[in-house]
Amino acid sequence: MKNLTSAIIYIALALTTSNQTPCLGAYQYDPNDFAVDVQKYLAGSGIGNDCISGDPFNNPQNALGRPTVDTTGDGIGAAPWEPMVVVPFYPAFRHYELVTIGKGGQLVLKFSHPVRDDKNNAYGVDFIVFGNTFTVMDGTSYWYSTSDPRSVYASAGYGFVEPSQVSVSQDGMTWYPYDEDPYADGYAPTLGRVYVTDPNEADPNAFDDNQFWGHPTDPTLPLDPNTSFADHTGKTLAQICQSLYGQSAGGTGFDLAQLPDLPVDPSTGLKWMQYVQIQDLDNGVTSEIDAVSDVTCCGDWKHPFPVGDLNGDCCVDLYDLAILSDHWLECTWWENCQ
Repeated sequence: MKNLTSAIIYIALALTTSNQTPCLGAYQYDPNDFAVDVQKYLAGSGIGNDCISGDPFNNPQNALGRPTVDTTGDGIGAAPWEPMVVVPFYPAFRHYELVTIGKGGQLVLKFSHPVRDDKNNAYGVDFIVFGNTFTVMDGTSYWYSTSDPRSVYASAGYGFVEPSQVSVSQDGMTWYPYDEDPYADGYAPTLGRVYVTDPNEADPNAFDDNQFWGHPTDPTLPLDPNTSFADHTGKTLAQICQSLYGQSAGGTGFDLAQLPDLPVDPSTGLKWMQYVQIQDLDNGVTSEIDAVSDVTCCGDWKHPFPVGDLNGDCCVDLYDLAILSDHWLECTWWENCQ
C-alpha cells in the first residue's frame, strides 16, 4: 500500500466487482502446520478437572494439531451435548481440547520441520500459541448458542489470561526463553470460525440454525501484535471479528527476532527453532494450551498481500472496509500502517 487513496479505490473495486481480489478460502488443514510430537510433559499441581465430565486436563496430546474450532455447551449457554463455536467470549474448556501446565509444570512440543524467522511472515510473527484466554463481556449478558454477535458487547478492555513462559530450541537441549511478554495463554482469544454477514455463507455443520459462523479460521495467520484487549472495548463480537480477526484464529504470536542469542542457519541466514517449551511462571495461575502453529508466509501462493489489505489477512473485503471506517481521517493511524 502506497497511500490512502489507492487503498480506498482498491477496497471499493474489490467489493463492487464480480472478479474480486483473491481472498483466503477456507483453511485446508495440514498437520505439519502445527506441533506434531510431545517431547515432555511434566504435570504440575492444580491441574483441575473438566466441570462437566470430571476428567483431568492432563493429556498433552491435546496440544497437538489445530486449535479447537467448536466446543460444547457448558450447561448454561447450551446443553453439554450441543455444539458451540469457539469465540473470544466463549473459549475451549473441555478436557479433550486442552492440556493444563500446572504449577511447576512444563510442556515441550516438537514441529516436524524448522520454524523460521521469515521476513514474509505477517507482522513478523513466526509461531502462535493458542490457550483458552477470553474477553470479558459487558457484565449484563451471557453467551448462549443462539446469541447474536451483533448485540453482545465486550467490557472495557478486559480479558482473562493465565500466562506461562515460552522458550524455543533448535535441538531440544539448549533453550532460548522469552523473558517478557508475550506469554502463552495471553492475548488473543481464539476464534474458531469466520464471522459472516450473509446467512447463506454460514456453515450448517456448526450447529442448527447457524446464521453467523462460516468456515473455520486460519490458525497459521496471526493477528496484528499491536492489538490488545483494549481494542475490544465497547465493540460487539461481530465488530471484534470484523475489525481485528478476519480469517485469523487469533492466538498469541511470537517473533524469533526477539531472541538475540538464537543462532542463525548459515544456509538460509534465518533464525529458526523446532522445539517449543511452555512452563509455569509461579505466578498463581496455570496455563491451558490448545495448540502451537507455524505461521505460513505471506507473499506466497497461499497468503498473497493485495493492495487494500488493512488487517493483514491477505484479503480485501468487508473487514478492511470496517477498519477504514473506524479510522476514517485519522492521519496518524494511516501513517503508522503504511
